[in-house]
Amino acid sequence: MYKINLQKTFFLALEISSHYNKSYYNTNDLVKLANQYKSDLVRTRVDKKDYKFLDDTKFGGLRGNFSTLLTLKGFVKRGNKIIPFYSLGMDGRIVNAVNNGEIILDSSDLTANTKNERLKNLLEKEVFLSKVRENQAHIKVMLEKDSGKLGIKRDNIFKKDSVVVTEKGQYFLRCLLNNFINNNTIEYSLFNYWSGKKIIKKNMHILISIPTIDNSWAELYAIKFEDLIKNKPMYLMVSVDTKKCMDRSGNIYNLYSLEQAKNEFSDGNANINERLSYNWKDLINKECSDEIEIQKEVKQQETWIFIDKFLQWKKHFSIDGKDVVDYIVSSSGGCDVLLKYSGGTTQKLELEHDWKNYIDHKHPENNAWSGAWLFAEEEWNPDLIIKLFEPLKKKHGDRIPDVFLCFENGERKAYRANWGNKNFTELSLSF
Repeated sequence: MYKINLQKTFFLALEISSHYNKSYYNTNDLVKLANQYKSDLVRTRVDKKDYKFLDDTKFGGLRGNFSTLLTLKGFVKRGNKIIPFYSLGMDGRIVNAVNNGEIILDSSDLTANTKNERLKNLLEKEVFLSKVRENQAHIKVMLEKDSGKLGIKRDNIFKKDSVVVTEKGQYFLRCLLNNFINNNTIEYSLFNYWSGKKIIKKNMHILISIPTIDNSWAELYAIKFEDLIKNKPMYLMVSVDTKKCMDRSGNIYNLYSLEQAKNEFSDGNANINERLSYNWKDLINKECSDEIEIQKEVKQQETWIFIDKFLQWKKHFSIDGKDVVDYIVSSSGGCDVLLKYSGGTTQKLELEHDWKNYIDHKHPENNAWSGAWLFAEEEWNPDLIIKLFEPLKKKHGDRIPDVFLCFENGERKAYRANWGNKNFTELSLSF
């Protein structure tokens, strides 16, 4: 049996998960449920009736603690409001495991207990992620330890935000780590950056920290306002190994060291026209989902794998004798990517983790996937492809892919299916 020690807030959130019958988490919802179902674990601050603490906690409100515990998944309409929605953990696996009895919670020592090594590893990763978020949320503590060596200090204009300013008057907002995409990729949320009036009050860049096991503030990097304002990304993914950075739409951003940023970035008075034109309501309306279909897989993981592992950050490559000069990541329904050829024509490409996911997601039943190619992270297996797709080809026609992009023994490959002969022809591929 594996025993994993949990932070009090994490334990409390898991304890109340069995009482939570909605499809998403929100900090306000969790506070209400904590007070309703777990009053033994929370107490009221005498001077603020709506301000809840975990028992024996001497600082930090419960709502604030939940905000650094949860993973931002997106935005949804609730009545006339647009609100963020979250998950407890990277997805629903931990909550499901608690409710299914695969994880048993012990309130006597605030532990999660399981026999499943996969769940044990997942819990440990979430515990680490929560610790990093909590540490990065308290930038004041980091600055006090730094004693001025970094050349940045907290700014009094933004008292409740983690905004710092340099001696040259450059402003930076610390963006919180949101999720681990995989062992080498971190996702950051820019929700707090874009919301409110911060970038209107001051020309402001962002500051991110890539943590290590021992140090939540191990490496500091900055991204320019001038680069961000073009696409207004809500999430950024950063490779820990290569320091490559992109958003969910595949746009690439340069990371600068803090020293570079202090020497090169614009100050707090710059980019007035761009800031006057910026509207948070326009951005949040574009980000918002009209329907709550938030349990489905989020596509940024497949996008990252395709761009990072298959394309290796190159937009130009050749396949089957045709030159691809760009890719466009779709933010709406339909295929995930459009490959753009040098002659101006395009090719639809669907991205999946596993080959079978294409069928599970019912793409063969939708004309939006007619003529699409398919890429999957799963190892190339021609026998499996024939087994999965050949029986569906007669019924669904060109909604079943003929071309497959893949990894085979660590190499990037592309194959065209010969469905009549039940075999494949390798296509030329060069980068």
